[in-house]
Amino acid sequence: MTFMQLERIFLETGRKSDGRAFIAYLLDSFDAGVTDLDAESVEAETGLKKTNISAVAKKLSEANVIDILYLDTSVENSTLSALRNGRWSKPYYRLTPQILSLYRRT
Repeated sequence: MTFMQLERIFLETGRKSDGRAFIAYLLDSFDAGVTDLDAESVEAETGLKKTNISAVAKKLSEANVIDILYLDTSVENSTLSALRNGRWSKPYYRLTPQILSLYRRT
């Protein structure tokens, strides 16, 4: 992936600045040693609304920019999984190796 390809993905989300802020926060967190971030953390640190985070995350996930993982809150000691369990699922976001490589983080 190139930066221009990533820019096109941001444009296709319909929320270019939200997408950029989202990725910037994920990169800063990765640099600080945190690879998986929940929606509440993203909302608190970026100022984005949860609905915008969800919409941008879905588009970025479809474009292989991020992975969306879920924590099943109905079970104790659950682990992050790609499988969603309805309303019991709490989304977490992780940059893909492709994006980490683009930003020279691997």
